[in-house]
Amino acid sequence: MRLSRSLAAAIAAVSLALPLAGCPALGGGTVSRELSSAQFDDIPVPRGFAIALAEGRSYSYSEGGSGPAAIRMGRLEYVGQGDPDALIAWYAEEMPRPIHGWGAGKPVEGKAAMMFRRGAEGCLVTVKTEGAALRIVVERNSGGASEE
Repeated sequence: MRLSRSLAAAIAAVSLALPLAGCPALGGGTVSRELSSAQFDDIPVPRGFAIALAEGRSYSYSEGGSGPAAIRMGRLEYVGQGDPDALIAWYAEEMPRPIHGWGAGKPVEGKAAMMFRRGAEGCLVTVKTEGAALRIVVERNSGGASEE
């Protein structure tokens, strides 16, 4: 009986404290600065491709919301089936659409890849063949992604 009351009290205390743990207003203004595998809402993913969540494959980081000094970066990988040239053409058509807001893509010489820009942001989309599957690598950097 005593153990169940102690357990219930501990559960109640934790459940009350958890919502406050990530609250910047109550935590002295700190904000989490951890990497995640959250996908970017302004970079489309072709139908039939799934994010590769194996450790170290996909990660993203954002800070500052959508303001002018926001930081958004990451490297997300997706695996699926298709034709590399058709996928690059799909990105060339999709990324500049108003819903995504990226500039027209520029092909990267010697690779199945395109570089997209929006202001100071860069997004490099590369398609790689791995056996019978394709891997799409999306690299985003608010400081301007590099084609290397």
